[in-house]
Formats: sequence, structure tokens, C-alpha cells
Amino acid sequence: MDVPPAAEFLFELKPEEFTAERDRLAKELKKSGDDEQAAAVKALKRPSVTAYALNRVSRRYRELIDDVLAAGERMRTATSRGKMDEAKADRQKAIAEIASQAAELLAEEDRPVTAQVREKITETLLAAAIDDGTRESLKSGTLLKEAVPSGFGGPITAFEPESGDDASRKLRERAARLRAEAEAKFAEAKKALADSERALREAKELEEASAAAKERSQKLGNIARKTEELAKAKLSEAEELENR
Repeated sequence: MDVPPAAEFLFELKPEEFTAERDRLAKELKKSGDDEQAAAVKALKRPSVTAYALNRVSRRYRELIDDVLAAGERMRTATSRGKMDEAKADRQKAIAEIASQAAELLAEEDRPVTAQVREKITETLLAAAIDDGTRESLKSGTLLKEAVPSGFGGPITAFEPESGDDASRKLRERAARLRAEAEAKFAEAKKALADSERALREAKELEEASAAAKERSQKLGNIARKTEELAKAKLSEAEELENR
């Protein structure tokens, strides 16, 4: 479905904010006399979690979307096995990075990043390579739902398996998805490890600062006690002088 220009900002909103704002916009358009646009806006469905995540990546990290689409185009036009493998590797790398960024953006909002969401993200990116509608929606950040690739996602050339070999094609599709998901999880693990190491360093610094503060407190306590003892001695001396 084509998204009316007036409604593009809706895709920057969180899913739970989408419907109310869509209805408000539709009413405004209808009130202004633009019934056609109002109907088009009203017909928009709230984006799925997968679509929302990919829309956010597209709007924030457009270069990653360009990378995965460019790699898909190179696969379609590859003239040798070497070029095909190189383009496929680049596409898998881009898919892994997008999946990682999408998961991070969802995690920032405390949204669950399930294995199913990861798989749908990968499938939608593969579908964008062969489906014009999905590709344009992905590029503009206006996806309404996830997509499922209807084919292998690469060119059918003399060095590829026969297109009729559905079992082989499905196996390759699944292998590509699993690889992309594994790379995404590896990227997340590296980030989590870096965060853990940073937290450990911060905890150590706090511990050292706490130890230094404790030592300083002890020193100040010793000084205070000595000052108190000196004051008592002076007071006793003064009392003795007064009693003479």
C-alpha cells in the first residue's frame, strides 16, 4: 500500500501511538475536504514490531539499508561464482548489522527481541532484494509489516542451481537466515561483553574511590580525636589555674 506523504511522519512514532495519531490525521484531512487522502490514511494499519524496528533503522542508519540493497543488486548481476560469493557475503554482513541495530533499538524501549522477530527481520531484508514494493517501503522507512522472500534472493545464472530445485533453494534461504542471525547474535554478544567490561572498570574505580574516601575519613577521625584530647588538656589546665 502506498503511504500518503502527509502520513509519513506516523512511521516515526511508537506502535502504540500510531493508531490514535493516524485517526487524528484522517479527521483533519477529511475536515479540510481531502476525502481521498483521509481514506488512504485511515486505511493504514499499525506497523508490526518487525516493520517498526526496520523503519527506525532505515531512518537512523540509511547507509546500512543501502548496503544490503546494493549487495542484493550485485548478486542479481553477478557474472561469476566469485563475484556472487563476494556479494552474498556482503549482504549477509549487512543483514547481520541491520538485525543487530534493530534489536538494540527495540531493547532501548524494553521491547522483547525474540528469535521470531529476528527471523522476520532477516526474511524481510531478503524479500527487499526481489520485491519492489518491499524495497521501496524499506528505503523510505514506511514498512507496515514484515515480508517473506518468495525466491532465493539472488540472480538465476548458469552457475546457480536450477530454479526448479525448490528444496535446494529453501535450504539456501534458511542457511542465509541462520548465518545472518548468528552474526547478529555475535555482534550483540561483543557489545554485551564490552558493556560488562566497562561496568567492571567503573565498579573498580568506585571501589578504589571508596577505599580512598574511607582512608581519608579515618585520618580525619584521628585528627579530630587528637584535637579533642588537646582541647581537654587545655581545659584541665585552665581549670587548675582558675582554682589556685
